[in-house]
Amino acid sequence: MELNKTDCAEYTDSILNIQNLSFKYTEAEKKTVSGISLAVKAGEVCVITGESGCGKSTLLRCINGLCSEFYSGEKTGSVFLNGTDTCTLRIADISKSAASVFQNPENQFFTLDVLSDMVFPCENFGIASSEIKKRLDNTVRFFSLDTLIGKRFKELSGGEKQKIAVASAVMMGTSVLLMDEPSANLDYRSIDLLKDTIGMLKKRKIAVVLAEHRLFYLKDLCNTLIVMADGSIKAVYDGTALSQFKNEALHRLGLRSISLFEESNEVLPHNTEEDTVRQTESGIPPQNGKEVLFSVRNIFFAYKKEKPVLCNLNLNILSGDKIALIGKNGCGKTTLAKILCGLLKEKSGSVFFHGKKLGTKQRYTIVSCVMQNVDLQIFGSSVYEDLLWGNEMRSGIREKIPAVLKQLNLFQAAESHPQTLSAGQKQRLIIASSYILNKPIHLFDEPTAGLDYKNMQNVCSIIDKCTDNGGAAVIITHDYEFIINTCNRAVLLKDGQIAEDFPLNRTGIKKLTTVFTYHL
Repeated sequence: MELNKTDCAEYTDSILNIQNLSFKYTEAEKKTVSGISLAVKAGEVCVITGESGCGKSTLLRCINGLCSEFYSGEKTGSVFLNGTDTCTLRIADISKSAASVFQNPENQFFTLDVLSDMVFPCENFGIASSEIKKRLDNTVRFFSLDTLIGKRFKELSGGEKQKIAVASAVMMGTSVLLMDEPSANLDYRSIDLLKDTIGMLKKRKIAVVLAEHRLFYLKDLCNTLIVMADGSIKAVYDGTALSQFKNEALHRLGLRSISLFEESNEVLPHNTEEDTVRQTESGIPPQNGKEVLFSVRNIFFAYKKEKPVLCNLNLNILSGDKIALIGKNGCGKTTLAKILCGLLKEKSGSVFFHGKKLGTKQRYTIVSCVMQNVDLQIFGSSVYEDLLWGNEMRSGIREKIPAVLKQLNLFQAAESHPQTLSAGQKQRLIIASSYILNKPIHLFDEPTAGLDYKNMQNVCSIIDKCTDNGGAAVIITHDYEFIINTCNRAVLLKDGQIAEDFPLNRTGIKKLTTVFTYHL
């Protein structure tokens, strides 16, 4: 069906107007965004999508003034906010009209605890304390932040931090809200809340501009859909077109699915058996003849004595497993991953590899980990050098690097500095590094954050290779589409223990849909 295209720069009464905008980073060889023109009216939702590295985040940085005030480079063209050219404004003045939610929420926290950080921007702009209290109370109530407002950021999960970043930006009460991959680390229920938030902003006549790969929650909200490629606008559709897209049509464009659970009727992952995994009394499922590669017994951990995160948790990881570790934001998934790879030491319990008990230092030699914030794992001066870092003496490593770069669509960036890459490209770089290490156990914490459909499939293939020769992968994710394309087993973490453990056969996929719909 022919979709209705529209001219995104036709409005004269827009609250945000961009005219022929281009930007080239100082260290880049070519422009990251080129010739962008678009307009957004008050109360409209503009969704910008496209393959990883196409320029979405840079476009948002041009709107909020970070390019070229913070990120050095050459900018041409104009950005108008409320009729004023932003080149005449300081960043502080721009932020009074346009609040931002960054792709990495940690980059926008200025204090150590949630409460101080949420009120800081309003205090910084001299808003009266009575008004700040009113806004804070309303925000805490709307976002259900009662259990988070008294915490320090080091106690929060990645998804909880993302939720705080969105709430803080909304609390500013600006006329424009810019959000970069706001759903990337959120559980399913939090995405529903994000959807409600955007709907509320529309009613308040606030313009919302989102750079996003995950489109399913936006189909009833979107006014304009912009598809970018190689720094330019490839196509523009009005909001009705988004709900009319079929998954197959989006996949051909390299974009993620619009109907989230439609895929489950067509895709059957790697386990096709119809048996179910029964829980034993110990919480560890029977093994069906597979070798137990890695296991944890009676793991207990707490950041504070009165608030345990993991309570006598038991889990067997089998040879060939690709486990989706799922659960609500803050349920302890990343904490468990850190214990498995030795970044945290359990308060009690044990970790075993082939039946041999491992200390925290020994786990590092067995387990590779792709963190949620991959910036913490980048060390090289180029993509190639980053993959070579610490592996120079390994046999065949220099021949292996080009192949994995090609598979993850990074070959053209081999000589680029890693910090010039998009978030999705950085994610794939560290996934490539994990694959090259060739350890028996691979941990991935939200590996598809910032990834389009094509690159998601590339990551699926790499994870397959990680487990082809008897290895195993544990993948912390809220990405349903990714799970059914990659994993053969799902483990639900709840109240510090394994609540569900089941194979992703036909019966298991139906169960996964139920878990996502009602329990996440």
